[in-house]
Amino acid sequence: MLNPLRVALAVLGLGVLLSACADDGAPAAAAPSTAVVSPAEFQALLAAADPDKGQVLFLQCRACHSLEAGGANKVGPNLHGVFGRKAGLAPGYAYSEVILQSSIVWSAATLDEWLARPSDFLPGNRMVFVGIRSPGDRANLIAYLQRETGAQ
Repeated sequence: MLNPLRVALAVLGLGVLLSACADDGAPAAAAPSTAVVSPAEFQALLAAADPDKGQVLFLQCRACHSLEAGGANKVGPNLHGVFGRKAGLAPGYAYSEVILQSSIVWSAATLDEWLARPSDFLPGNRMVFVGIRSPGDRANLIAYLQRETGAQ
């Protein structure tokens, strides 16, 4: 017998995945404005974040990114070891020029800004993900990434 919760999560994940990664050549619809919080507010959200909720949010990321040490690059780079790494340096991934020329060093704070709306954070990057509006959801996802990627 199918577990209704697993079915619901699978359907939700598929819908989010398809909406996040679809690129039919048409311009993406404008997303609602992103809720911006101060660095202090973000740190409080991150301190209270739930990595298990972040794991559910990662369903929309996993088609493009892997997390395990030595994991494959997919449409996007493997994220293991991302915290503290300069953008554009994941081994074996072909980055866009805008990423390669940036001075971004990935931290919880820079990932929060990136995940809010990648196209606004670094115009011209190739990531077709529209972003995560909720600061709490971003904090949960970042807490999960910290747990899963070997962040110190």
